[in-house]
Amino acid sequence: MDKDNINANIARNIAYYRKKRKLTQAELAEFLNYSDKSVSKWEREDGLPSILVLKEISDFFGITINDLISDKVVKPKNNYKHRLLITYLYASIVLLIGGVVYGTLSIVGVDYENWHIIIYSLPVFFLTLMIFTIVWKWVLQIFIYYTLFIWTMALSLFIGFNIENGYWFFIIAIPIYFFFLYLISVLFMKNRT
Repeated sequence: MDKDNINANIARNIAYYRKKRKLTQAELAEFLNYSDKSVSKWEREDGLPSILVLKEISDFFGITINDLISDKVVKPKNNYKHRLLITYLYASIVLLIGGVVYGTLSIVGVDYENWHIIIYSLPVFFLTLMIFTIVWKWVLQIFIYYTLFIWTMALSLFIGFNIENGYWFFIIAIPIYFFFLYLISVLFMKNRT
């Protein structure tokens, strides 16, 4: 197989798998942290992605790099559902541990407001979800779980310290929220050419 055939196969396969997933060039580019112009260039055979980007593309579509280069179309594995299942399974373990601790404290009769344990487990739950979405590069979910993490953390501190007029936990959370929101947007929303 010569270089022109490989270029043509890669261009055709990127376009095929992108359309099969019902993605625009911009949406695929967002996942790869590239510009939609780069994806367009690859699909027109005006350029080739690097081997690292080919690996990211093949992982995203649930195929191998060989499948991306091949002149035969391979049915992709459905990695999204698998990743979603893994994400929620691990995150729910956190809630399960919180529930077990809550139940144990209630049974033992510890003189404490046991329902706080459930509130304390929420930031860890959302942090776990956020970490997985960072790994999978699900940009929208990163923002959602980050938001939920920050505000449940402020709620946990507010309840945990039980300070009169402890609303300042929420006030302090505002600049922290926007600072890290800015960092996340810089890391995941910038486009490379």
